[in-house]
Amino acid sequence: MKKKTLSTLLAFILLASFALSACSSQPTAAPAPAPAATEAPAAAAATDAPAPAEATAAPAAAEDASAEDTTVSMVPAKPGSPFDINGKTVCYIIPSLANPFLNGVSSSVTEKFKADGVTVNVYGADEGGLNQQFDQIENCISMKVDFMYVMAAGEIDQLVPAIEEAKAAGITVMGVPPAKLAPFDAIMHTSQYEDGKIVAKMACDFIEAVYPDAADGSVETAIVGAASSSVGMHERDRGYSTITEICPKAKLVAHLDISGDSIPVGQAAAENVFTANPDVKVFIGQSTAHAQGISNAIKALPDADVAKYGVFAGDMDPSMIPTVTSCADPYKGFVAIGGTSLDLATYEQIKKMLQGVEYPNIINDVLEPINCDFTTLAPK
Repeated sequence: MKKKTLSTLLAFILLASFALSACSSQPTAAPAPAPAATEAPAAAAATDAPAPAEATAAPAAAEDASAEDTTVSMVPAKPGSPFDINGKTVCYIIPSLANPFLNGVSSSVTEKFKADGVTVNVYGADEGGLNQQFDQIENCISMKVDFMYVMAAGEIDQLVPAIEEAKAAGITVMGVPPAKLAPFDAIMHTSQYEDGKIVAKMACDFIEAVYPDAADGSVETAIVGAASSSVGMHERDRGYSTITEICPKAKLVAHLDISGDSIPVGQAAAENVFTANPDVKVFIGQSTAHAQGISNAIKALPDADVAKYGVFAGDMDPSMIPTVTSCADPYKGFVAIGGTSLDLATYEQIKKMLQGVEYPNIINDVLEPINCDFTTLAPK
């Protein structure tokens, strides 16, 4: 009996030791990387000084480009189309009414639809972000609108339940600019990383033209971006960061991660940068609103030679084209997403979907750089 008890005890100890060994051999989960927002100051808090580029964490790994839906298919026409669209209603939901680019496109689309008898209700989410947009979608469903245009103020995934509810209610929904088609009826897709790279290239071309004799790493540069914002803006910011790879003369001394999309936010960000880095000559702004604010900050500097400053952005306010191309302002270049007629392309796509005629399920936006002729600024 004792031998049996002893054998049982030894077996138990042996099994326990195996269990402990197995537990100790399991890999420890690596902590998630800190978001970029913890590494760079928010420009909305104008009192915070910007962090130097060396202190800025590298952006998280970008989405696999293969995960994006970019292959265009034609959605066949519905029986009985084209439908009369007079009297139909569209909800046009965008992140910010304060963004000149977004507001300009929405205003133009609204005006074009007036001639068709279509009412376009434009909603911004300047105060409440995604939560506000979720409520806006719910409100549009209750209004029994015919169509929704949705540009998320952050990660689109958080709006999917509301979008699916809209579709279940028979509302046609177009998303701008998500990476995936589902659950939308159509999307307008933008390669934000390529957008950012084009901006970085413009900034580098400016440096080469205006500072031809500068030593490597001597032209101080700042990025006013949104690396910790939505996937799209993170990708645009990642494209901006390629300036350190393609432009030897550029020295990145500040890389801000800001929230808020308006001219005052951009101006506050530039003022923060100048507090710590008064010799910055090149700015890459997240949006045209930021770029206009940055330009205002530069023009407020004492004895600033605007020809020596370059401000660039990843989207455009069409009304700024003469200013940018004149070379007489610090704001010297931006990218026209969808070209200079994005409003027309948006209107035509929505109209096709309302009429029930054949339409493409994906529109891949062209990216058209617009800038002044930097060679006119070269030293004589």
